[in-house]
Formats: sequence, C-alpha cells, structure tokens
Amino acid sequence: MKMKYRSLKKEDIKKIYLMGKKDFGSSSQYSWDWSIKELKKYLNKHFGFGIVCLGKNKIIGFILVQKNYSSQKPKVSWLTYIFVKKEFRRNKIGSYLIRLSSFKLRKMGKRNFITDVYLKNKSSLSFFKSECFKKKEYWVIGDKKL
Repeated sequence: MKMKYRSLKKEDIKKIYLMGKKDFGSSSQYSWDWSIKELKKYLNKHFGFGIVCLGKNKIIGFILVQKNYSSQKPKVSWLTYIFVKKEFRRNKIGSYLIRLSSFKLRKMGKRNFITDVYLKNKSSLSFFKSECFKKKEYWVIGDKKL
C-alpha cells in the first residue's frame, strides 16, 4: 500500500481523537488532556504542528509536536504524541513521521526533540531507541488520593 503524508487539517482532529482515545485518553495515564479542544492547538502554527500518514485515503498514523518545550529552552521541541494503527506498525511509518518532523523543526531553528515514555511501555522504548532518542533522565510520578 502506498502511504501519503501531509500536514494536520481541521477535519482530521475528530478522527485522531478517536484513534488515540484508548492509548492517550485513559484516566490511568498522567498525560496531557486528550480532548478535541486540546488537539485543535496543533492547528495553530505558533503552538505546534501535526503530520498525518494516509493509506487508502484514511489516517493510519500521526505525530503531534509542540514547537516550544519551554521558554528556558527555546531550541527544544516536544514530541507530544505519535501513533500508528497496530496493523500498520513495523512499516517505518513512525520513523518517517519523526524524520518529517525533524526536518520541519530544523528549518525552524530547533536543535533538540524530546519526548517521554512510560518505563513499562517496552515497545515504545524500543522504537525511540531505534530512532536515536537517548535516555536523558528518569521521572518519578507520585500519586496520592485526596
């Protein structure tokens, strides 16, 4: 199957929301708010961008990037989400999404691309290692019932 890649469009938001809801929208995860409202931020070029992968004119994968990680680190961007449907994984789609994003970020003057992965998510850890992401630091997330 031939894949096509293009920038995120307004009409993609609901599809992406539904695709990622199980993986990114679970209440057991400590992540950004996975909502249509939050996803619309990636349509604003000052906030970030998204790239989708299409197969047979349907979205089969996407990447969402926050342009600025923080004001203290102006040359650093944040890979917020990357997702490829299970049946299309291991076809280099994720690698190509990262490559396209990296190229776009370099043109913006960015020098680093960071992300976070849960330690128990072995497949994602392996994927990011294969994409030359290096372990930088470990975070400890505490949880206390109130």
